[in-house]
Amino acid sequence: MSRDKDQIKYVFEEDYPNNVRCADLSSYAQMYTENALWMAPGVVDRCGSSDIVEGFADQISNNDIDPVFTAEEIEVMGDFGYVIGTSIATIRPKDGSSSRQVKFKALWLMKKEDSTWKINRQIWNNKPL
Repeated sequence: MSRDKDQIKYVFEEDYPNNVRCADLSSYAQMYTENALWMAPGVVDRCGSSDIVEGFADQISNNDIDPVFTAEEIEVMGDFGYVIGTSIATIRPKDGSSSRQVKFKALWLMKKEDSTWKINRQIWNNKPL
């Protein structure tokens, strides 16, 4: 696997889930390009890192999320690339009610900025477990 593919895989399988798990809004924002588009299921689309962080903050306001991401396909074309993969996440409500698992299929369009791969377009949808 090329160095660029390895870096994209690391963002997908390590950085992103760690930032979600830790609810680290600052680090979460840094993973996105300035004009990124975040298209989560069941909510309005978000554009730009500050708007994306607001959407993410809404997601974690009542829940802790523990995701495991697995990259299935990664391609690089110059300073752009994409990753397709799955996530199985455990959602733990902060009110103490029962946790649940959800599965997503994700497609991220990545852009290389100053030698760092960032999320430029992100879409995912629910899948049956």
